[in-house]
Amino acid sequence: MDDKWFKQRQKEVGVTAEDIARAMGRTRANVSHILSGRQRMSLDWARAFSEVLQVPIATILEKAGVADPVTAQQIVPGFAESDAATWQPGPSLGEAGVVRSIAAALGSDRPGVDIWRVKSRAMVLGGYLEGDYMLVDTHAAERVRAGDVVIAQLYNNTNATAATVLRRFEPPVLIAASADPEDARVHVVDGVNVVVRGKVIASWRV
Repeated sequence: MDDKWFKQRQKEVGVTAEDIARAMGRTRANVSHILSGRQRMSLDWARAFSEVLQVPIATILEKAGVADPVTAQQIVPGFAESDAATWQPGPSLGEAGVVRSIAAALGSDRPGVDIWRVKSRAMVLGGYLEGDYMLVDTHAAERVRAGDVVIAQLYNNTNATAATVLRRFEPPVLIAASADPEDARVHVVDGVNVVVRGKVIASWRV
């Protein structure tokens, strides 16, 4: 973690740790933990740093020590976006308005609650279809219980890659709800290589 680079970039852009934390609906302490190496740089945080510091996500991943320069450029497009990804409004203002209205009715106005979309069939037997919308509460990541559907990140330190999975939490593991053999593997949540990032609190389809 090149914390000096991050602090220098904050000065250059004229932003504070609070500005970065606000982009995620979190506190300055979270940003401090990331810069000190006590909390891993996730893709969601990398996006927030990228937006506020006005640099590419690949640069953030490189400076955070998540990947070397070449690898960072290669993994960004698919980095941490396997089963789900944060929702990005499309060109249709009508659809975006409907999605935001539904999300607001379900509680998206709370800090730390973001709109995501399902990108795989890993939880299809649990009722989550590709293209479905979800509300994910990142503040509830450390309070998930058995049976909760969660967003988690799997880190592979060997090749400096990561993937986001949508799974059901059955302590101490994450399991899929799919007939696909590729989804059959269970992942032990250890807080280092497998980290729960948020709890799915609602889902819908338009």
